Amino acid sequence: MSDSGVSFLQDIPVSVVVELGRAKMTIRRLASLEPDDVVELDHGQSEPVNLVVGGQVLARGEMIVVKDRVALRIIEVVGGRPARHAG
Repeated sequence: MSDSGVSFLQDIPVSVVVELGRAKMTIRRLASLEPDDVVELDHGQSEPVNLVVGGQVLARGEMIVVKDRVALRIIEVVGGRPARHAG
């Protein structure tokens, strides 16, 4: 199948998740969370964050602010793109 045969797939929207970090806690702790509680993540402040699509890490980046919005600057693409076959 040629690239032009599947090019329409490039316009399908997907959900993109920026994963700042994770935390493990008991259900008791989760149920007791209140406003102003702090949940510590397993991620260091200076470490890159993950860009995740479909449960797969595709890239890593750093959080920045653009016009009062939080954004992600990509610093490394880690998810493999499908190999293009000649012919």
